[in-house]
Amino acid sequence: MENLKVLGEGPLPRFGHTITLVSKTKAVLFGGATGNTETYSTTSDTFIFDCTNRKWTKIEPTGSPPTPRAAHASTTVELNQLVIYGGAKGGNLIFPFKL
Repeated sequence: MENLKVLGEGPLPRFGHTITLVSKTKAVLFGGATGNTETYSTTSDTFIFDCTNRKWTKIEPTGSPPTPRAAHASTTVELNQLVIYGGAKGGNLIFPFKL
């Protein structure tokens, strides 16, 4: 197995997050929980990973971002939009972001 060099400040280790492919070369990581299964906190952290240059970038969603959550689902619906559904905090939200 080859270790890949990754650039940028990536997300903390977590579980219960989603990573959604939003273009041929970019994926968005949203939420999840940091810590361990006994002591953890849910997040609303949002990162883009550029597969071409192997770089993480933390982004701030525009509009009304989703509340922190883990164990949710996400999918793309339009250019620069994700739908975040359910999870530990519940609810359905659509939020825009910039690539």
